Amino acid sequence: MSRKQAVRSRPGKKAEVERKRDERAAKRALAKERRNRAGEAEDSEEFLSFANQLQVLGLRMREVPGDGNCLFRALGDQLEGHSRNHLRHRQETTNYMVKHRNDFEPFVEDDVPFDKHVENLAQPGTFAGNDAIVAFARSNQVNVVIHQLNNPLWQIRGSDKANAPELHIAYRYGEHYDSVRSIHDNTETPAQLQTEMLSKDVSNRKGKLKSNVSGEQAEHRGDAVQKVRNATGCADVRLILQSLEAESYDIESTIQVVLQIEELKQIGDRNTDCAAEGSDCSYSSATWEPSDCEGLDSQRRPQTPQQDPTRHKKQSRQPGEDTKEQNKKNNSQKMSNKQRKEQQRLEKKKRQEERHRQKAQEQQSNSTDNNRQEAESASSVTVVKALSTLNI
Repeated sequence: MSRKQAVRSRPGKKAEVERKRDERAAKRALAKERRNRAGEAEDSEEFLSFANQLQVLGLRMREVPGDGNCLFRALGDQLEGHSRNHLRHRQETTNYMVKHRNDFEPFVEDDVPFDKHVENLAQPGTFAGNDAIVAFARSNQVNVVIHQLNNPLWQIRGSDKANAPELHIAYRYGEHYDSVRSIHDNTETPAQLQTEMLSKDVSNRKGKLKSNVSGEQAEHRGDAVQKVRNATGCADVRLILQSLEAESYDIESTIQVVLQIEELKQIGDRNTDCAAEGSDCSYSSATWEPSDCEGLDSQRRPQTPQQDPTRHKKQSRQPGEDTKEQNKKNNSQKMSNKQRKEQQRLEKKKRQEERHRQKAQEQQSNSTDNNRQEAESASSVTVVKALSTLNI
């Protein structure tokens, strides 16, 4: 027996269906009248009460046209920052309902066949209700929070993820939806509202989660520091951390950088010790070239021109000068040149070390700026505090 035949066989049932239909029509007519009055006078008592209720939460309504597309306009404004794609959202919602017919068909009212109901809902300007909100939420994997005057928040869950986006809409006059945004939000960007339950259990869970995340990060840094320390023998943890940040926590690159810095430090320390002792110990005999011994050899050779051809040649090149004094002068010039070259080399390495330190500081500063931007981005999410919500 079909549904229509069952209704015919039970006159009382038909009368009950008609009565409910008349009641709904009356409620919609009353709601439409209230909406018209509110449109003519925005300072109506109901509108102001609702606005004050949202203002306490740091929110306000962004009104959308009451053209029958208000639900999809409000949801689109929450999701994208504007309501221009309401027709696309409507089509996607009805397509989802068709694909998941078994989830929605039992809730179709007025004894309207499911196919007819979806066909009507797909038409622009057709009022959409709770079934469309559920389909939209599941299709887009979001949670929809509905604000009503003097009522708890209704939350329609379309995703089981803990960090699923929330779309906040206001339900007014019994059949009109508006978008809900932060009180200072006039942008065309997603609303980014998040409900926070005022309960100890939730705050404890959040604290534990934050503690776990920070602990994992600290453990990762500690492992990286230990690896670099073992490979380089460097005991300066601060230097290792700076180098790790500068090299984006690349262990191999950090090891090379730390070794270079340690080598520069050792050269600088050795040079300082030599300067303190007043000697040229930075120039050991191992660094001398064979020609450097010429002056010493000449001192041990006979000082007569006949037995010292080298001295004779030098005298022939620079006549009138004493050979011993000339050799000392040449030797002094060679050592001065070496000192100058060594000093230049040390200065070059110091400049390289300084550039590396500046680079590390810049990258650390950039990392701090990025963290600050991420924190600001996270803080742009407006928290909506609630004592309780009713889930669908």
